[in-house]
Order: sequence, then C-alpha cells, then structure tokens
Amino acid sequence: MSSMASSENTTTIEHPSSTNKLPSYTHRFFWDVDPMQLEIDEHYRYVVERLLEYGDLPAVRWLLAFFSPQDIIPVLQTSRRLSPFSANYWALFFDVNKENILCLSTPSLREPKPIWPY
Repeated sequence: MSSMASSENTTTIEHPSSTNKLPSYTHRFFWDVDPMQLEIDEHYRYVVERLLEYGDLPAVRWLLAFFSPQDIIPVLQTSRRLSPFSANYWALFFDVNKENILCLSTPSLREPKPIWPY
C-alpha cells in the first residue's frame, strides 16, 4: 500500500475538549439542522442517537471518546429512533440486555380491536 493511499483513508479524530461543537467530519450526519449551531450539551441525546444510527468509523470514534458509556447506554435503552439493526449492534457492543432496550421491545399496543365488531 502506498503512503498516499493510506493517508487518504485516515481521519484525524478530534479529542474531547471543552468545546461544545461537533467536529466538521460529523456534520453530514446532521442534515436537518445547522451542525455549526448545535450545542452538544443541550442536545446530547439527539447527537448520540444520530451517530449511533448513521455514524461512520471516525464519527463513532469521536462519539466514544467524547461521551462515556454511562452517557450513551441510557440513550440506547430509551431511544425509539434507533433501528432494530443499530440497537442490536450497540446492545452487543455495550453488553446491554436487549430486553432493556425500548426499540427492541414488542409494541406495547396489541392489535387493536375492531371499532365496529360485526
């Protein structure tokens, strides 16, 4: 592998600091908001959900460096926005019982009874 090819595939991970802004390489995962204006402290659930669901390797590395498992696991357990595929993966990654993950549970509503029983 040439040194040029290897340098193209690497992304410098910004280390956690006192900044409350997203790194620029994560902006593409926040297409519905202005990522430059997104305050991580105020919207941490949204940031965690979005990166758990859509993040690539550099974004997930940043997520895991910026947030502790104690910050991420409650979001994983209570989010309804994660797909079953992503929730299952992260449950295995964090060793969380799948029964404790809301989006993997069966719907609380059973099949509705007919309104007009004939």
